[in-house]
Amino acid sequence: MATGALKNSRHLRRLTVLVTVAGVALSTSATSVAGADEPGPAADPPASAGDAPPGWRTFGSYEEAVAAGPSRTLEEAAAVQQNSMNVAEPTVLPEGLEDTAARPRTKAADEEWWWDDEDTYDVAPGELPEPGEFTLDSCEEEFPDGRTTPLYKNRYSMCFEPKIGFRHMNGSGVFAIMWFDLTLVGWGSRDTLWNRFQWRISNPVPEGPVDPTAPMTLDMVCDGQGQASCENDEAQGPVTKSLAEWSSLEWVYNENFFMGDSFPSGNTPPFHPDDLVSFLSARFIASGPDYTDDLDLTYRCDSASYLPANESGGCIFDDVRPVHYIDMEDTAITQEAFHIFEAFTKPHLINPDPAGKIIPGNANSRPRESLSRLRPEYEPTRYRRNHDIAVATCLGVDPDYASKRMDCDEFPYRSTFQGAALGTEDPDTEYSYSARALNRSHNRSAGAKLGVWYSFDRILHGDRFWVQVGCGPQALPCGGDIPDMPGTGNTPPTVDAGPDVTGAEGSPVALAGTVTDPDDTPTIAWSAAPGPGVDPGATCTFANAAAPNTTITCTDDGPFTVTLTADDGHGEPSPVSDRATVTLANVNPAAQITAPTSGQMINARRPAPVSVTFTDQGTNDTHTCQVDYGDGDGPVQGTVTQQPGGGTCAAEHVYGFDGLGPRTITATITDDDGGADSKTVDVVVYVPGAGFAISADGLLDVERTPDVRCPPDDEQSTATLDTLVGRVGALNVSCTVSTTTGRTEVETSVADVTLLNGLVRITDIQSSCTADASGIERSSLVGTINGIPIGAGSGSLSVLGVVEVAYNESTTDTEGRLVQNAIRVRAAGQEVVVGSCRLG
Repeated sequence: MATGALKNSRHLRRLTVLVTVAGVALSTSATSVAGADEPGPAADPPASAGDAPPGWRTFGSYEEAVAAGPSRTLEEAAAVQQNSMNVAEPTVLPEGLEDTAARPRTKAADEEWWWDDEDTYDVAPGELPEPGEFTLDSCEEEFPDGRTTPLYKNRYSMCFEPKIGFRHMNGSGVFAIMWFDLTLVGWGSRDTLWNRFQWRISNPVPEGPVDPTAPMTLDMVCDGQGQASCENDEAQGPVTKSLAEWSSLEWVYNENFFMGDSFPSGNTPPFHPDDLVSFLSARFIASGPDYTDDLDLTYRCDSASYLPANESGGCIFDDVRPVHYIDMEDTAITQEAFHIFEAFTKPHLINPDPAGKIIPGNANSRPRESLSRLRPEYEPTRYRRNHDIAVATCLGVDPDYASKRMDCDEFPYRSTFQGAALGTEDPDTEYSYSARALNRSHNRSAGAKLGVWYSFDRILHGDRFWVQVGCGPQALPCGGDIPDMPGTGNTPPTVDAGPDVTGAEGSPVALAGTVTDPDDTPTIAWSAAPGPGVDPGATCTFANAAAPNTTITCTDDGPFTVTLTADDGHGEPSPVSDRATVTLANVNPAAQITAPTSGQMINARRPAPVSVTFTDQGTNDTHTCQVDYGDGDGPVQGTVTQQPGGGTCAAEHVYGFDGLGPRTITATITDDDGGADSKTVDVVVYVPGAGFAISADGLLDVERTPDVRCPPDDEQSTATLDTLVGRVGALNVSCTVSTTTGRTEVETSVADVTLLNGLVRITDIQSSCTADASGIERSSLVGTINGIPIGAGSGSLSVLGVVEVAYNESTTDTEGRLVQNAIRVRAAGQEVVVGSCRLG
């Protein structure tokens, strides 16, 4: 039988580890205790204001009770509280929170103090171990003989020391047992998804003639539950040794268990779907030739945006009961501590005050009815109504409490599902809360400590927890009479930073703060601090930092905490501060293309520069730029010149012959928050054209005639032309470029030509070059050469072996331009071209 799964068992039964060595079973046993899920003893009816225990006085109001002076000691008050908390009526809660029975409890209020995991094993005052993490040695010191359950210092440190017994038949057929101490310590993590474990076995004690050669295998592995995955980093792996080897030295092994990336796709109640939660199991396995037995230690890994700042997640021992400890000797929160203490111990004296009310959350009550954390962003209506109902109670007692620099404090906290609003869902719990006006500094300091503890113990939305009130850092009961609640002293300023507000980066946002002081004119100052997600370098300015009503302008988007502080110059508790949150939305940049202009003609064979200017209200933003030239080649990354509140972008691209025609250029400016603005400009992409009727190079030179280029459009004609190389008749050349389609057309024609003293005679010469979005076309026609019909085909012929005539020739010149020659004649030292067009 496996000893594991302690987390899910309702009872810690008599645990038996059966291990087989050489095929025979062994056992080790441990005494069990009742789990915290067990029903409590028969409950007495709750105490009421008119039914106080003997020796107690009853009062009609809290003020009357305070005026009467101290009542009983804390110990006596706790006894009455025990009686009044024995019956906990069911409350109406969201799915997954209905069962408020306590889980097995082994917690510490924070890193410094700890509790045992079952109520039976609560450690008495004065017996607490030193703070810090367990080690193998300190774990052994904390385990007296007979203890059989794990021990926790907090949700990040545990130890366990069970006995392991191996029995076998030795070679002589005599039964024997070898006992070992297994010491196992584990550590969680606040900011990484891993748990570390270390274990060793020691103190071998034989019973009977043990066979030293009998093998024993020990291992520790990690299992994910559900969709969770678990990896064993630097795993030791199974270790098999003989009993003699295990007995000769202390064997120490380390295990690092990492949770994989597979959090479940959704959480079951009480966890919120936006929070990531996985449960895993560390299994210590003991095995022999015919058996495998293990011990499971479960733990939880989670990740939530509102837990420690790096948000990378953490792992805790989920069996530990989380308890928030409140020290009545902490002078920064004294009034808060007294309020919660009296809510627990004198529920018939607090407001509202119907008889029989029960205040949940007390770690010292039986049974323990828990509180459950409520995240305001997940349950904004319930969070607000918790406070609104409590404020109505405070106003009913003292309508002017706010003017006295007091806050309406409530318990259970408004950040719990058991807050004042719970009574609107279940009439039986309508008054199961306390509301009292307290010193504002005490109230808010206590709230800050609660928030730190939520993060430290990784208390998720829906997680249960309890509250303990005590005296001193060791959470000891307070001795003597309960002192009077301290007064407020000098009347300091009353400060209200006003409601949380929203706006846009770079724009003024109104702040509606108030400062009052009945006996002084305090100094007033606003300050601002960027919150999570705000880019480094962001700053804020106030129109008037010394006025409660003013405006704030910040250079970046995101949350900013603004603090309004007033100082009356009298010292503690002044200066007094209050905070509000200013949440600013990102503003998209505004872009403008300054070049090229709409309709501009772009030469496809030259770089096409694009220039963009942009502005941004978020002067702390940085930007990127992309330019899509609209030819299918994809966007070009532009070069950004950044300035506060704006900048410029420059990009270049060569269209080439494949990019001809009308094109739309799109420039997009994007800020570092993903805000973007795009602008477009329509251009026409073309290639220049050129053509001529005749030219000659060599012994005899003839300039290109007629020589036509476009753009702009041009056409030239000559009836006849006598040149040094021969006579040419009816010359015509035209060149046009469309400003709307980018189509280039070059046409040349020559009626006839007689070259080289009549050696070469050619008739009907034509050439054509066109280019647009549909493609490039080049062609030419020749009627006859020396009476030989030619047509459109390309080739060459020789005249008398001294003249070479090439016809209908497509070529590319040294600058990469496309050329079509109808005729090219070559003789010794001489070249003549007739009817030529060119693109590019």
